[in-house]
Amino acid sequence: MSRLSARYDAEVDLALQRLWPKARVYHDREFTRDRADFLLVVRGRGVMIETKVKSDPGLFHGSTLPPLLDRLQRDGRRLVVLLNQGDPTPARQLVADKLGGKARVIVWSGPADDAELRAAVEALIRRESRRA
Repeated sequence: MSRLSARYDAEVDLALQRLWPKARVYHDREFTRDRADFLLVVRGRGVMIETKVKSDPGLFHGSTLPPLLDRLQRDGRRLVVLLNQGDPTPARQLVADKLGGKARVIVWSGPADDAELRAAVEALIRRESRRA
């Protein structure tokens, strides 16, 4: 894991704790392509959080996401992909094709983007709660 990726993960971890202080946050310390970086459990509902770091502000195609998407599709889990910068439009289509409404792809580059992160996670929790 690069220093930039490690720093981004640490910032995301702080954001999750800041936005959901009573939630549990689990980290997957082992680097694998088919498991998300974090599991956020809010009010008994789990949402997987995958972080992606781009070195440029161009398009994000999500070429490393398919193993994770395949696993989450089988498991029926919810997912938020956080991108540090760039245009996530191509990845949004890829994720929607696999997980439909059970996933979101957003750009989160710091606390200024907390509202969008909160909205994405809460939308997935509400969706899951309606089905329960």
